[in-house]
Amino acid sequence: MGLFLTLGGVVLITFLSPTLGAGWSWDFANGLGFVAFGGLLYLTLASGPVGNLRAHQVLGYALLGLTTVHVFWLLLIDPVVVEYVLPGAPLYMWMGIGGLVLLIVLIAIGLPQYRLRLHKHYASFRYWHRVLAIAAIAATGYHIVGSNFYLHTSLQIVLFVVLAAIVCFAGRRLPVSAVISHRTARLYLGIGVLATLAFAGVRNAPL
Repeated sequence: MGLFLTLGGVVLITFLSPTLGAGWSWDFANGLGFVAFGGLLYLTLASGPVGNLRAHQVLGYALLGLTTVHVFWLLLIDPVVVEYVLPGAPLYMWMGIGGLVLLIVLIAIGLPQYRLRLHKHYASFRYWHRVLAIAAIAATGYHIVGSNFYLHTSLQIVLFVVLAAIVCFAGRRLPVSAVISHRTARLYLGIGVLATLAFAGVRNAPL
């Protein structure tokens, strides 16, 4: 349920304001970005004490894969995009890069060989892992809102921020906070592809 709420919530918020399509390829690539953000929210929800650690890691790999496809797809289809990852790029682009770096760090320090070196106690690891996850959500959220590509109204921005804030600061109180299994990553990828097709399809459907 939590996966549907976070992923569906992020994508549905983008539909609250009519947006003309920029072409299937461009919108599909950006749809993957929104799906990746929804996955990041759910990954934070799915960090409860009864969660499956291995399933959490695999979901992180799936999220990193979609994020990487989002980035390199845009770079391949539009050479101008490279200007947004060079010095002088807008702050929202650097925040997006920062969010990706934080995601890689989160995955790396979650591996047993690094986790045990950095943290003697699991409680300490969980605390700092969550702090970095919230930082990744904040950076990526700024990247999405700052780009102003699909969130054009105050209502959309408020709902987007509220959804992220609930996950970051009230997620542990939600009944879906620890629901995760070995099938979650496959479910996430499947729903994510469908959500991305809907994201691009609605904007590029013939009138």
